[in-house]
Amino acid sequence: MNFQLRHNLLIATFIIVIIATMWLLMKGLSYSFDILQQKEMPVATQSEVLDKEVTYVEKIESFSLQEFNAQQELTHFVKAKYFYNFKNLPTLLIDPKVTTFDKQGGEDFTLSSKRAHYLDSGELKFMGKVDVSSSDGMTHKINTQELLIDTNTDDLTSNKEVTYLGESAKIIAQGMHMKTKLNKMKLVGDTTIYQNSGQKVLTEDLFVDQSNNQKHYYSNHKTTYLSTQNKIYAQGIDMNMKTDITQLLGAVKILQDSGSIINSKDLILDQTKGAEVYRTEQKIHYQSNVADIRAKSMHYDAARQKIKFSGGVVGRYE
Repeated sequence: MNFQLRHNLLIATFIIVIIATMWLLMKGLSYSFDILQQKEMPVATQSEVLDKEVTYVEKIESFSLQEFNAQQELTHFVKAKYFYNFKNLPTLLIDPKVTTFDKQGGEDFTLSSKRAHYLDSGELKFMGKVDVSSSDGMTHKINTQELLIDTNTDDLTSNKEVTYLGESAKIIAQGMHMKTKLNKMKLVGDTTIYQNSGQKVLTEDLFVDQSNNQKHYYSNHKTTYLSTQNKIYAQGIDMNMKTDITQLLGAVKILQDSGSIINSKDLILDQTKGAEVYRTEQKIHYQSNVADIRAKSMHYDAARQKIKFSGGVVGRYE
């Protein structure tokens, strides 16, 4: 009996080992096949990935749409490379271009981007870099995560961080609101202006006015101007980007690298032809380790580090 029992146990063990070995071989072959498939999978285009990963109800190539108001006047012309309509998602446009029209039927503004969504509210939501061009030749280059266009007013709004690219500066703000028909924009929240010449301006709620062919940036909030040699505090800023003339408004304090302090009001910053000249016709109080000077006006060439005080100059030296 003991011999027969041992014989049966050996046979059972042998069968179990064979089954386990076959299972491991099949598992290994399946894994190798999966790896081979992954290596041979071709790279899909953006449209192909969208086709495979998202179930859409409708797809249209070379999409175009005209929108009219209650008076049957053309208000918008929308076109896109691809149009996707989904069951439970907003309609998607690939490479959209939207043209708005004025009351006379002439082109007003054109907006273009890589992607946009049609929302149930009737708004268009652009994503990424957005180019805005007006019929008078003015352009706005905006980079943000989301930009909404209200199709009733044509106003543009973003509550996300915005990068605005001007001709001689890059501006970063926390949001924006633009009245396209007036060609006026408000960059919302903490705002930093990076000038191409290397200076930086810190302010808040900056307005960009390009109506009537002007390039006017201004803010009534406290402002800090930073250059390589000076730090200037003011109560507001007014920049004419066409003439390269900036006004630092209200009480102004200039801190020089040397530690000297200049107090004044309404300082004009002249950056024409690459210069950096500060001037004012307001009273001046200059303080350093060796001098205390008061005057009625000042001309300060920051690049050459030369200051000229004028009018009733009174100084005390140590």
